[in-house]
Amino acid sequence: MHTELSAAEKTRATMEAESIQSNFSSSTGIYTSPFPSLPLLPSSPPPSLPSFLLPSLPLSSHPAFIDSATSQTLTYSSLTSLTASISHTLTHSYSIRPNDIILLISPNSILFPPLSLAVMSSGAILSTANHLLTRRELISQVQDSRPSLILTTQSLYPKLLGLIPRPPVLIDHFLQTLTPSQTLTTTPNHAAALMYSSGTTGRSKGVICTHGNLIHVASALRRIWGTRNESGKKDVYLCVIPLFHMFGFSVFVCGAVAAGATVVVMERYSLEGVLEAVEKWGVTRMPAVPPMVVQMVKKREMAKKYDLRSLKEVICSGAPLAKEFRESFVDCYPAVVLSQCYGLTETSGPITLCDGVEGNLHHSIGRLIPSIEAKIIDVCTGESLPPNKNGELCVRGPPIMQGYLNNPEATSLAIDEQGWLHTGDLCYIDNKGLVYVVDRIKELIKYKAYQVAPVELEEILSTHPGVEDVAVTSFPDEEAGEIPMACVVRKAGFEMQKDELVAFMEDKVAPYKRIRKVMFVEFIPRSPSGKIIRRHLKDSDFVLQRPEISARL
Repeated sequence: MHTELSAAEKTRATMEAESIQSNFSSSTGIYTSPFPSLPLLPSSPPPSLPSFLLPSLPLSSHPAFIDSATSQTLTYSSLTSLTASISHTLTHSYSIRPNDIILLISPNSILFPPLSLAVMSSGAILSTANHLLTRRELISQVQDSRPSLILTTQSLYPKLLGLIPRPPVLIDHFLQTLTPSQTLTTTPNHAAALMYSSGTTGRSKGVICTHGNLIHVASALRRIWGTRNESGKKDVYLCVIPLFHMFGFSVFVCGAVAAGATVVVMERYSLEGVLEAVEKWGVTRMPAVPPMVVQMVKKREMAKKYDLRSLKEVICSGAPLAKEFRESFVDCYPAVVLSQCYGLTETSGPITLCDGVEGNLHHSIGRLIPSIEAKIIDVCTGESLPPNKNGELCVRGPPIMQGYLNNPEATSLAIDEQGWLHTGDLCYIDNKGLVYVVDRIKELIKYKAYQVAPVELEEILSTHPGVEDVAVTSFPDEEAGEIPMACVVRKAGFEMQKDELVAFMEDKVAPYKRIRKVMFVEFIPRSPSGKIIRRHLKDSDFVLQRPEISARL
């Protein structure tokens, strides 16, 4: 006898079906990856990232890294032997010992990967820094990490001299002193890398990543992206994002090498250089940051002069990419998939990827990589939330950092007793297991009893024809607590008035989300990955004597 389901039973059945599809367990409140779990690392002998990557590679003449400007090539065979020789020289000629920290400061170069892997192979810990930092900024990082040795280039040598008792070692001179070695030293599964977080929401902290963290990311990227593309050939990656950053390091040194791909390395970014490299080297996949994607959209006419048929995917990460530019990119480059991924320095690289998601445009940041678990927790109650509910993204699994260097308090605040890393990002996961970022929780504007996400307002403001760049932040207000304030860079030739922007937003958002103060600025402070450094928007030097307008509350 057929019995019609009640409304409650229908709702429960729908939720159960959605939970299965989204890999959500209503009993535990945990989302799991749709990809099969990776095998556990062998406990004996203890693996290191170099011993995981290099011995498993065929000693072949297949290009591992190519210098985009000079065509100088490092094959997989030479990558293996060069890494071994550098490691041997560090140990025997420079007295480097296990757990010593070596600071590598250099622009992108095909020598960056073998130097990095050699440091780890010697048992030392690799640390990196943005070569654009000032001497004052570098002093702070050096005092925190206390490296035993600094490896750098001739142009950077002057600002690094005297930071530690030992003079900096020039990479070119160092390579002339190499002693040959045919074996790689394997090290225990201890700290492999010390990379500093961007510091956009506070003081930069040293993130300790183990060999196991990095091996897992390398394994996951190799499994998801595969070792060959659809045509049966090895992928060719274009490396424009900095290798000193965890995004670049994890994708190009860990993932691409694990997959046996070829990486074309550019020392510095220029759109013309990117387009030339894609055409010359047959680039198939290009990890990017939002400013690169935006420029490709704005200068689409330049791109028409180049043969970009080899390019199949652009993977954007590092900061939010406005919806307008996501959609415009696909219109401009219909044969290229625009996907997004998500990761932190604290997660040792990407932990979500859009692989397998249909279509040429991915508004989500993809699905969880193998062996990663996630929770979306209510910001106020801490309770786990089901699909399509906004909350803080918390993640757990093998790629999660060991902790912050010499900062147990910050470590305990970031990673709770159950091993969950609290990302600080407001996200939701939909019925298909796709993750979406709403905004940074700390950057939410508290207007009266409402929470306003700056990214949402920035996406709308960026569609105004007179806006070149924009950032939204909070401004203190006695009645409301905080009000949304827009910092706007005007496009050349536009005599836009501030009240015009206020009016532009009025019918596009709820009343509590409306822009209530506008400030015209010459630039928006951003990190190398394209993130808006919102704390700088509130610095007195930045806002001093800036003209502004306030709208009625």
